[in-house]
Amino acid sequence: MRDHRALNAAVKAEVTADYNGLPHARITDQNGTAHVFTTGLPDLELWFMALGGRITHQPAGTGVTLWTLTADTDHGNGVPVLVHALALDTDQIDAAITHAVA
Repeated sequence: MRDHRALNAAVKAEVTADYNGLPHARITDQNGTAHVFTTGLPDLELWFMALGGRITHQPAGTGVTLWTLTADTDHGNGVPVLVHALALDTDQIDAAITHAVA
């Protein structure tokens, strides 16, 4: 029986989250990319402040927008990470990081 987890993208993203004190609800691995689900825009903004990257948004239903940060776990040298946050379509990202929104 194995008593350790493989170092896939989800595990590496979880280590990055723990190391940087980043909030998350769920982290999964899909085809070598970590998908991090957060509880809202303030959490996504914290991930951006720690890792950098680009932020996109798209409609996700009536009155709802899905925001996604595309980054990696080590500033260009780590595994790919997509950090997701659902928000009302009237919610806005912090003005200090609007330069990162594609």
